[in-house]
Amino acid sequence: MPIVQNLARLDEATLVACSSSVAVLDDVCSFRALDRDEYLDLNWAPAPLEQAARIAQVPASLLEGLARATAGGEEANAAYREMPDSLWEHPVTSLNPTEVRRVHEQLQELRRLDFLSSATATEAFVRAGAEFSPPEADPLENLRPHFQALCDFYATAVERRLGVLMWWD
Repeated sequence: MPIVQNLARLDEATLVACSSSVAVLDDVCSFRALDRDEYLDLNWAPAPLEQAARIAQVPASLLEGLARATAGGEEANAAYREMPDSLWEHPVTSLNPTEVRRVHEQLQELRRLDFLSSATATEAFVRAGAEFSPPEADPLENLRPHFQALCDFYATAVERRLGVLMWWD
């Protein structure tokens, strides 16, 4: 079974409940607690997005923002590691609404830089050995919609003053 990066937008009360209740956190991570529209499946995109940003030489603060957008901050609930099928090496993490706003601002700056559209970045990405299957004329083509979805996801979270929870599944 493939492992994918998942994100969920949730209100602050539910975010706090996740930190104190493994059952609540499990309901969120099992796609039972929220409407389907509150989840985002980023598939395998986080590491290649970060690699593309490094190759494009984006400022370190924006690279950090991109990493926080998918890796989060604090672990949501360490007790969740004891749940069956949880991934020890990828704990569930979260960002509160204030942190979400900051990440959103960094993502918007990355969007303005258009780091995934540079022909130089595409060539460098290929030379760096990024793995895509099947081979494509433009290996960044698969990352663009993932990055757009990530930006849109955070924009909605900011508009609605929500936190974000992230985990690998």
